[in-house]
Amino acid sequence: MTVSNALFNEAQVIKDTNSALEDIQETLALSLVDSLKAGDHVTTPTVIEMLKDLEDMQLKYYDRLEENENTQGGLENQAQVEREG
Repeated sequence: MTVSNALFNEAQVIKDTNSALEDIQETLALSLVDSLKAGDHVTTPTVIEMLKDLEDMQLKYYDRLEENENTQGGLENQAQVEREG
């Protein structure tokens, strides 16, 4: 497997993971709304902290995806230069 293929596969995994994290965030957000409606002040901070943690995870994945895309672009540029040279 080439580096380019590995990067492409990693990008797909990152996108799938972020999609799953978004689904979890939506579920937690709905749980938070339910907790607030019920006046449950014990679980509310816990749910908010979980949402923050999920957001942090997503930001790390987005950073890795950007690094991945930059690496792929560099490899494509290098291949282009080699073809022309």
